[in-house]
This record gives sequence, structure tokens and C-alpha cells, in this order.
Amino acid sequence: MGPRHDLYLMLHPPPAVAEVIVQLQLQLNRSYRGPSKPMAAERLHATLVPLGSYAPGIPPDILQRVRNAGALLDEAPFRVCFDTLQSRGPHSRVGTVELAGHGAGVLPLFRLRRQLVDGLLRVGWPGELIRSAFYPHITVDYQHEPVGIRRIEPLVWDVTEVLLVDSLYGQGHHDLLARWPLQNLQPSLFD
Repeated sequence: MGPRHDLYLMLHPPPAVAEVIVQLQLQLNRSYRGPSKPMAAERLHATLVPLGSYAPGIPPDILQRVRNAGALLDEAPFRVCFDTLQSRGPHSRVGTVELAGHGAGVLPLFRLRRQLVDGLLRVGWPGELIRSAFYPHITVDYQHEPVGIRRIEPLVWDVTEVLLVDSLYGQGHHDLLARWPLQNLQPSLFD
């Protein structure tokens, strides 16, 4: 049996922002000697919709359905802001460290996710397979001592596309399967 394939709709920060995130992780570890499993710069992402796990591969009809849903996307580019570095999970043992945003800084991500979910439902994706909870974050380290909640210099960038990614479980590798640029497909009232 081949590797498990985890399918996601996600965002990648631009390379300059990913490098700042890597530097934040390095700063965390300067005086820390415990376990650490940092996320590589090219794999840093914010998951919008997890679409399940498949083995030995992703069925073609699943991929086509997601591609059809992605084609329905009608969202103009927008700015996003992450301003907090924090631990996730129990604060008494090693866990994940992530970037998070609050309020208006991540509000457009909720709108984008809602549109993606609506598109999936329109193409027949089973609603019970869509996780209802959504917490915008970017995992920085999968195995780190608790860091509490730390405000950081806000990381701001323009979100310009949504990606469909096959994450090969346990191999530290993402395969890009599709991308959809953000653009407002609605006709302007002023053209």
C-alpha cells in the first residue's frame, strides 16, 4: 500500500513572508534545547478546507469534484494579517507552535472559506465531510515546548490564490494539484 494522501485547500504565504516566519522559528530555538520539528519554508500554509485522507491515492472523481468547486471561486484578492505566535494544545507538554491572527486581520479568510465550502456543496461534496470549525493559523513547529501567547510584528500580505495540495503523509512533501487566482468575476456596475 502506498502513502496516505491528505487533500487540502490552502494558502501559502509569499516567499518573503515565509522567510520571516522561518526566522521567528529560529529565534524561538536560540536558547531552547528541547525537541523541535519546524515547518520548512516551502510548506508553510494556512489550511482553508481539509478534504480527507486517501490511500493508496486520491480517486479521480474526488479531484474533479474539487476542481469544479474551485472553478466557482469568485473572490477578489485581499490582505491578511497574522500578529501572534502561540502554543496550541495543552500548555504543560511539547506541542505545536503557530501563527494566528485576530479580528479584521483574518476576517477575509472566513469569507473565502465560506465561498469554498459553498462551492464544494454545489458540486455535490458531502456536507458531513466538511469540518465546521475553522481557526485561521499557520503551524510553525510541530514539536516544541509551550511558548504562551506572544504578540509579534504583524505579518501582512495580499492573498492572491487558493491552492489544492496533496500532502504525502509523513514524507514532508506537498504536491500542487491546482491553483485558482483570486479575481472578482462579478461584472462591475461602473464599466
